[in-house]
Amino acid sequence: MPDEITRFLSALGSTILWSVVSIVIVAVVFEILDRRYHLMDEIFKENSPAAAILAGSFVLGIFYVVTQIVIH
Repeated sequence: MPDEITRFLSALGSTILWSVVSIVIVAVVFEILDRRYHLMDEIFKENSPAAAILAGSFVLGIFYVVTQIVIH
């Protein structure tokens, strides 16, 4: 197999692996926030934009950290 294809498949596998890892971390953190602070109730029942911004910032922050780990 050519070297370029091997590098591409290696990079693709790494991308898929780290994507799954970051999605699992986000799901776990979001579930912890939901159980402790009833975040989904705050967002949908109380229509709280602050809770939605908090949840979104956690998600983006975790994805950013995982991306920085993968890059370096």
